Amino acid sequence: MPEIPVYTMLSFVQTSNLITITNIIMLITRLNINYDVRKIALVAPILLYFLNYYFFTKKGNGEIIIKDETYSLGKYSFLLDVFGFGSFPLAVLTYYFYKEF
Repeated sequence: MPEIPVYTMLSFVQTSNLITITNIIMLITRLNINYDVRKIALVAPILLYFLNYYFFTKKGNGEIIIKDETYSLGKYSFLLDVFGFGSFPLAVLTYYFYKEF
């Protein structure tokens, strides 16, 4: 099943984005909520994997996206890899700033 690596990478990127956005919001609003980022990093990818599987496979939205030519990134598809690999360090960096400042 070729969707498994795609859903896996998508769920890890979504988890990193969720942690990054949460940290930025807490940093800006100066909220001091002591949440365990390790539990989020363990639970969120699993939940997001099944949510993505349901949304893209069971509901059929994946077929719609594949068939639509306007969603093709063409020569800019490497930016997905750059964003995917950059999202994790960004989550770590924002968590550091949230905890230290």
